[in-house]
Amino acid sequence: MPYTTLTVRQTVAKRLRATRGVGESYSDVLTRLLDNQPARTVDEWLKSLAPLEGRSLFTPEERARLKRDQRNPRDSQTRRKAHAPA
Repeated sequence: MPYTTLTVRQTVAKRLRATRGVGESYSDVLTRLLDNQPARTVDEWLKSLAPLEGRSLFTPEERARLKRDQRNPRDSQTRRKAHAPA
């Protein structure tokens, strides 16, 4: 595989080094960071969700609580205030 040398400021190199995981190359870090960009269009966003299709993001209890909160927004706000950090 061919390589290219990049010149970056020392501050950027330090940030890349700090971001690098164990066993991860700088190419891996850059690929991870570049792949993790926000969607620019709704179509891109929907395509990014495709790997999650069929997976449950919430437990049945959490889903029931969310539905209950949607029906009773005042209750959810009161509960949020009660559990908010001081």
